[in-house]
Amino acid sequence: MAKINQQQFSELDNFLTDLEDKLTGEQDIYSEKVNDFLKRVKDNLEKYKFNASGNLSQSLKALPIKQKQNGVTVTIELEDYWQDLEKGTAPKGYSKENRKKLQPKILEWIGNKPELQSIAGDKKGQRSLSYAIATNILKKGTIKRFGYKGKPFLTEEIPQLEKDITQEFE
Repeated sequence: MAKINQQQFSELDNFLTDLEDKLTGEQDIYSEKVNDFLKRVKDNLEKYKFNASGNLSQSLKALPIKQKQNGVTVTIELEDYWQDLEKGTAPKGYSKENRKKLQPKILEWIGNKPELQSIAGDKKGQRSLSYAIATNILKKGTIKRFGYKGKPFLTEEIPQLEKDITQEFE
């Protein structure tokens, strides 16, 4: 086994330190770009009035960025129902079982909206309102103001994120 002299060890140490600094700098730049992306998505949630309870916005986060030889992988986590807002939902067909599954979620949503609580009044009124909303969603779908097609609050921002990351390293 060859011995490494002090100069070679020092050169190797400097090389590894420089490499680590470069990778850390890239991570910082990637993180900055991803944070900009998350801010744009949160702004869209507010703009399209999709952040009723605040749960979706609070759930939105990026996992640690993974660097690969030919690029990076950015993974975003958020509540499962984001796709219903992105794409809208078609009528799901009214049935008593479907309404019983959906109504508690609507009731919870009403519980997070003071303006709806004031309209609905007491718990009985809130249950009646949740019944009406659940029935309407099952019969007609969601997001009438977008023609039941949803609004791409997240996916419309992906091209800009890709552009931001790509431009940084060209």
